[in-house]
Amino acid sequence: MINDSGKKDKKILIAEDEVAYSRSLKFKLEREGYDVTDVINGELALDKLKKDSFDLLIIDLIMPKVNGFEVLEELKNLNIKLPIIVLSNLNQEEDRKRVSDSGSVMFLDKSDISVVDVINNVKDILKKL
Repeated sequence: MINDSGKKDKKILIAEDEVAYSRSLKFKLEREGYDVTDVINGELALDKLKKDSFDLLIIDLIMPKVNGFEVLEELKNLNIKLPIIVLSNLNQEEDRKRVSDSGSVMFLDKSDISVVDVINNVKDILKKL
């Protein structure tokens, strides 16, 4: 499907338990023409990823039920491959290494990046698909 700006719609899944932050990201991404689904925990993210295909996953690491690390590990086990942006306040070197080992595309420190910058990173990644 082509949206008004001429670019193809891409499907994005946001797994973030901070509802206000998630809704802000979702709103701004939808205004850019993306098809966005948001969930509030890793368990729901895995359900969505098993049932539908997405072009990009934006995920927090600390979430209820199933955390982001567990989601990343399960995606590896299920051989589900897609670009992943990890957006978290966890900024320890061991956390970054664990995320990098999972095959994610990008690790962004949530406290150091604006929503606009997150959107710009999403656009850059999706342009390459």
